[in-house]
Amino acid sequence: MTRFDNKAAQLHSMIARRRSAGAQRRGAAAARKGYPRRRLTPRYTRKPRARNEIWVYHNGRYEKENICAERWMRLIYENPVGSAPLLFLLKRKAVSRLYGMYCRTSFSAKKIPHFIRRYQVDMTGCEEEYKNFAEFFSRARNDVAFPADPHKLGSPCEGMASAVTGVDINNMIAAKGSYFPLAELLDDEGLAARYEGGAMLRVRLTPVNYHRIHFFDEGVVKTLKYLNGSLYSVSPLALGRVGRLYCRNKRALTILSTRNFGDVAMVEVGATFVGSIVHCFEQGDSVDRGGQASFFLPGGSLLLMFFQKGAFIPDEALLNQTLKGFETKVGVGEALGIRPSGQLNSGGLS
Repeated sequence: MTRFDNKAAQLHSMIARRRSAGAQRRGAAAARKGYPRRRLTPRYTRKPRARNEIWVYHNGRYEKENICAERWMRLIYENPVGSAPLLFLLKRKAVSRLYGMYCRTSFSAKKIPHFIRRYQVDMTGCEEEYKNFAEFFSRARNDVAFPADPHKLGSPCEGMASAVTGVDINNMIAAKGSYFPLAELLDDEGLAARYEGGAMLRVRLTPVNYHRIHFFDEGVVKTLKYLNGSLYSVSPLALGRVGRLYCRNKRALTILSTRNFGDVAMVEVGATFVGSIVHCFEQGDSVDRGGQASFFLPGGSLLLMFFQKGAFIPDEALLNQTLKGFETKVGVGEALGIRPSGQLNSGGLS
């Protein structure tokens, strides 16, 4: 050890002793004055603050959801300091438009393999190569199948499902402690009144999911209407932060007169980085069960379905998990409920 190293070691030792002695004196003085003595615990040993984790029900057990861009999501919707400016920017359509432009470039294709590995994306029935991330995000599948019994309602899309019966159109539940009026969502009070006491299905699509929506029954498209709005995230992290979120976001309303479930109101809600909802039909078209209805471009999104009273009974297990506060992970075509035997609302095809 050189003379310089020896002097440096002595200096560090002296500083450490003085700091320790100073802390002891301050603690003793606080104790004499009756103040509680401060616990000198290193920062890295303190217990981390509990976070709002998202758990979903799948195949008889609960799984923690792997949230895409989790750090940014928590900064925007849980941090009171950093949230305001970021929330203002992300809800703007221009930001989603710029992100969409990037996703359509060939450069974006480089992140597809990492995205599949990181979030364990199910690529069953899909192609292996894509020109860009937008093409991958709105990928098609060749293995979509619906229940053989047409009275069973298969999920129109893949995602996290929940169900409600006996709905109150003035207090529709979006999440625990978050409500919205159905008339505002549909932009039509008369139409909303027709679904009083009926059932609601909600399927939340994450960026990991298959983002194409299929018709759950054959029928005729009576109405197709677009409603402008912002582009907030539809994640549970955002629902408690943004009031009446579904009503404030960009969305599309379709009234489908079906053969087995009466007139069903389908609302496709856009979200952060989802500036476009592309429909594969027009108003007045006849559609087939299992046929492709629409698809979202990059981001998370949401599908809401409203049934008139007596037209649809959700699966009991799905209802039970919703009552417990959990969403159920479902695949496209998976049975979510059934039509009551011998019943059909006016407006159906049969």
